[in-house]
Amino acid sequence: MSNPWICVRQRAGPLVKECRYQRPTLRKGDLPSVQREKQKILSMTKGALFRRTPEDRLELMLGLFGWGATVYTLTFNDAQLPRSFQGVRQVWRNFLGAMRRWRKDSFDYVYAIEGRHGDKRFHIHLVLRDADFTLEEVRFLWPGGFVDGEPLLQGPEDSFRRMARYLVKERHDGWVIPLGARTWVASRSLYGKLPAVEKWRTEDGNIPVPNQATWAEENCTKNPFGAYHYAAYITRYTYNNARVRARHRLEI
Repeated sequence: MSNPWICVRQRAGPLVKECRYQRPTLRKGDLPSVQREKQKILSMTKGALFRRTPEDRLELMLGLFGWGATVYTLTFNDAQLPRSFQGVRQVWRNFLGAMRRWRKDSFDYVYAIEGRHGDKRFHIHLVLRDADFTLEEVRFLWPGGFVDGEPLLQGPEDSFRRMARYLVKERHDGWVIPLGARTWVASRSLYGKLPAVEKWRTEDGNIPVPNQATWAEENCTKNPFGAYHYAAYITRYTYNNARVRARHRLEI
């Protein structure tokens, strides 16, 4: 097999991300212009291809929730508004304990603490599976004030990347958000469900995207020295839980 394609694929629930590349070889006698062209390809193939940024990593975590998940916004009324980021964390820990006692079983979650956007009051964004909690349950358990919810995926053209980008937008300022603080966190159980990266070699550089994919993006970089193909897509919605099926029928 001459100059085979290296294939790398990461799955996360219905989200699939894949790249295929032919990696060029740097040589001592390469002209600077040749080196630049080779580096264009090499820079795309190095490191953790799908986990390079916080947004990349969070996108995979959200993908593991699949279609049946809700993003809750947990806000505080004036009487219960914490004065510090650490105070919000303590409220979160108490709330998480209440959810665990209520659920009496393990569940996955992603949460993010914000305090600089919107009305500039501390609030929490929380992602939960619909099979684990209902909006009414979250409202009952939340001690701070108000709860709103919206679907994690808001339609067939939506992506997990949109919400990942939204949840990592908060910047540390050393005052509202302490420097070095983790503004978003995924449960350990969720990390444990991320499949291992698949890697193999092939003679075909094309990445097949299913016709029934609800969302997809692709790009390609190619020059005389190598090539890099990338594709990501979300497979169509399938019901896998009786509680979710019943809720969907009720919504309809």
